[in-house]
Amino acid sequence: MVCQLVRTDPHPEVAGAAYDAGYYSAHQLADNLDAGAAGPARLRDRVMAHAYAVHLGRTQSLAARLMLLPVRNRLGGLPPRVAKPGRLLDAGCGDGYFLYQARRQGWDVYGLEVNPAAVASARGAGLPVQLGDLSSADLQPESFDFVRLWHVLEHVPDPVETLRRASSLLTPEGRLIVGVPDFASPVRRLFGARWSGLQLPYHLHHFEPATLRAGLTRAGLRVVQFSHRSVGTLYSSLLETRAGARIPAPVAWPLALAADDLLDLFRRGDTIEVLAAVQSR
Repeated sequence: MVCQLVRTDPHPEVAGAAYDAGYYSAHQLADNLDAGAAGPARLRDRVMAHAYAVHLGRTQSLAARLMLLPVRNRLGGLPPRVAKPGRLLDAGCGDGYFLYQARRQGWDVYGLEVNPAAVASARGAGLPVQLGDLSSADLQPESFDFVRLWHVLEHVPDPVETLRRASSLLTPEGRLIVGVPDFASPVRRLFGARWSGLQLPYHLHHFEPATLRAGLTRAGLRVVQFSHRSVGTLYSSLLETRAGARIPAPVAWPLALAADDLLDLFRRGDTIEVLAAVQSR
């Protein structure tokens, strides 16, 4: 059997210190939640917060859910809407924006993050976020209803061991949420080495559906739900190429959103999203 997992070569040993303040410069939670903020950023935050409330709070009307569906489709990494608020770990939580929105809807949240600047931002918003990762965190087995690895596996030296550690933290009925860029996606094939989803040198591994399924199986997990979701690498890749210079952003952005929706319709979005459970449960 031949392993088809794509690796960054040479394989850099990217320590937590490499994720400096600039890596999260666009996601400073404490600043984004400043009551004095105004303009488009403030409006965007309100729309996103409402979209999270519609899904995580489970109290909104069908009409409200339909109106915010395009926004919700770009959130990613959410527990199933039928899930009741419980204890949730976000490993690799960044500045904690997802944890902040989940806590507002009644979830008991906890976060892990390797970037000190992002941890400081999360703690500034009052979130319980620990500096470190799953390999170093002192957490009790079977203590979380959901563990979230949203765009984390591509960063770690040993993805299977990370999956095993995450699964050990799940309650008997718990679920693991995993999201990774899809190396086999049409967007990656279109842009090749210029695809923004590569994120070199931070991404050490590059998954396709088959390799992610194989990794989950090796870690003792079974797939409950397997789907694709576009998170915007088409638009960001356009901006990073010469083509982006010829297409004004006000034109490129809605065109990219429409293309993302079409790709999602045919299950070819740029990110693989999985809901998994421990095989023996």
